[in-house]
Amino acid sequence: MHLWGRLETGGTFLVRDTRAVPYFFVRETDAALAQELGARPLSPAGRVTFGGEPLLRVEVPTPADTPALRDRLVVRGIPCYEADIRFATRYLIDRRIRGSLEIRGTPRASDRVSLVFEDPELAPVETTPPLSVLSFDIETDRFAQKLLSISLYGCGASEVLLLTPAGTDCPVGAQPFSSERDLINAFCLRVRELDPDILTGWNVIDFDLAVLLRLARRLGVALELGRAPGPTRVEPSRFRWGNSFASVPGRMVLDGLQLLRGAFVRMEEYSLDFVARQVLGEGKLLAGHARFEEIERTFREDRELFVRYNLADSRLVLEILETLCLVDLAVARSRLTGMPLDRAGSSIAAFDFLYLSELGPRGVAAPSVAGQAEGGEPTTGGHVLEPEPGLYRNVLVLDFKSLYPSIIRTFQIDPLGYLPAPAPQDDPILAPNGAAFRRERGILPAILDALFPEREAAKAAGDAVRSQAIKILMNSFYGVLGTPACRFHNPEIANAITSFGREVLLWSKARIESYGRRVLYGDTDSLFVLSEADDPGAARRSGEELVARLNRDLARHIGERWRAESRLELEFETLYIKILLPHVRHGSAGARKRYAGLVEERGGTRVVFTGMEVVRRDWTELAKRVQRELYERLFAGRPVEDYLRSVVADLRSGRLDDALVYRKALRKDLEEYTATTPPHVAAARKLSGDPGRLISYVMTVRGPEPASERASALDHEHYVQKQLRPVAEPVLEVLGLDFDRVVGDDGQMSLF
Repeated sequence: MHLWGRLETGGTFLVRDTRAVPYFFVRETDAALAQELGARPLSPAGRVTFGGEPLLRVEVPTPADTPALRDRLVVRGIPCYEADIRFATRYLIDRRIRGSLEIRGTPRASDRVSLVFEDPELAPVETTPPLSVLSFDIETDRFAQKLLSISLYGCGASEVLLLTPAGTDCPVGAQPFSSERDLINAFCLRVRELDPDILTGWNVIDFDLAVLLRLARRLGVALELGRAPGPTRVEPSRFRWGNSFASVPGRMVLDGLQLLRGAFVRMEEYSLDFVARQVLGEGKLLAGHARFEEIERTFREDRELFVRYNLADSRLVLEILETLCLVDLAVARSRLTGMPLDRAGSSIAAFDFLYLSELGPRGVAAPSVAGQAEGGEPTTGGHVLEPEPGLYRNVLVLDFKSLYPSIIRTFQIDPLGYLPAPAPQDDPILAPNGAAFRRERGILPAILDALFPEREAAKAAGDAVRSQAIKILMNSFYGVLGTPACRFHNPEIANAITSFGREVLLWSKARIESYGRRVLYGDTDSLFVLSEADDPGAARRSGEELVARLNRDLARHIGERWRAESRLELEFETLYIKILLPHVRHGSAGARKRYAGLVEERGGTRVVFTGMEVVRRDWTELAKRVQRELYERLFAGRPVEDYLRSVVADLRSGRLDDALVYRKALRKDLEEYTATTPPHVAAARKLSGDPGRLISYVMTVRGPEPASERASALDHEHYVQKQLRPVAEPVLEVLGLDFDRVVGDDGQMSLF
């Protein structure tokens, strides 16, 4: 086992441990057959299954021997326990090490790291030394067959390694290399000299490293970037849109794009150019659909611009990560869960690490994922109340603080505490869906009991990164329990959480109405209550009084009905000075999960949208622009007719063509779309090159076409009916106006 890291003193270290032995468990009742199949040695484990059956420990010589033995046993009907846990993960779980450790031993010096420890004593410790980050970016020809340059930014470097053919000048600030082989060798040497803890870039694993590995193999070069001799490896995702991983001895490779997505930062696009413009206010020097042609041209004709372009790409990535604290967030998540930095966003693996760390000391072993039985009830989502459509003033939004984690804590919802067939003497806590749980404090509630005050302390200390890391972790627990890929997956447990959520939401609604208040809407963990106050200040005061009273009554109700201590807490979250709850299109019922409201902020007011077109990527910029303006006018009491009429006229005249692009992501390969052909798929099939994941297209008189290769005239009437009409009608309905009359399309009707 090799553990690489950064010392508090700033140096680097390697721990080499030869003592660890891979192991898993089988039942005592399967001992004879397991031995026949090669499971030797078997020894008492001091552990039992969830059902209380005694287990034996199976040891294997190396981690690579585990899958074959496990599969032989499973084929013969012998269930294996914890036989799919990665060796490195098991090592850290058994030592309760989460990202940082204390080392006690006598080190020796080494060439590529400061200190090497052989079989030292290890213990968990709370510390986080600063980590160094190096961003790099490669430029190639349009077919990624020829390497043109590599830029490096960070760790004190700001430089470009440039392929410089004979007779070609090398711009100032770039280092010339006459061959691709020399360029790759220089890159490896420079990375080792700069010695970063983390290598990063944008799509750096699937493109930059993958291309470098392919070119290095072709050229007979070893791509050695690590702190020890050894190859760089790329582990492609098993799924088309999943995360790939890279392995570099002694370093972590963190893809900037993966970090952004893993932090739940929502963007309309995830290209480096778009994200940089949103986060930094600055984009790539060369962008657009003809970027590869421009790259090749500048490489031939304007090498100074080419060098600036390549270096800017590395710089932008590092500045995005620093501005959004994405590396810090990954470190905080790793410290919480024990996951390596490049897997800190894996919620299932994180849950595994935390839960198994507490399960083993209780003398219990978990099933392997492959050994879980399929079937059972489907998991259900949060409960949504029917909205009462209309335009309202001074509406209070009450939110349950961390609803699902609080339910887990309150009702002791826990995989180990779950009772499939409770006896009367068990005196369980019964969930509304019928699931039963022991009253003793469970592992999962205990984990959350520790995390809640940690998050409050982080918020009080102004540590937004740690607070966010804890929030992401806590909110992942329900989803993990409802995911079949998790070894602790159980639909009854997951549905117990949502059934309690439904029960609490409906009880709170009824209680509020018993106070003489009107509940307009509710969704999973929030309730929209009409304040009936004309003044926003009075409305806010009534909101604070309402949650205080409701929390007291809810705690009393939970204590009386379930004999449990309530961890549920309602907060007065938002006051909408005005809010519109629209109807469903072409119907009289209220539209769920769709509303827009006016809130007060320092310096003025702002319109916020939930579930509406303005926050969706698959609607055009025109629709979003018009929707924002219409709601601002509605809430400000300004007329909308002239504005809407002029927009439609401009659209039909072609003056708004630059705002008519749709963007929608492919969810699978193009050839897998067989039953139907959505517009973005039809457009993608017309592209001359690789369509990528996000398709930009327009609607023409001949149907959908890619925006970059449009051959037909735009269908402006499509945009009037499918983009402007849907966003305008909810506002017009409130004002008693008709879309066709407002835009002047009712002339034919007036003849009759």
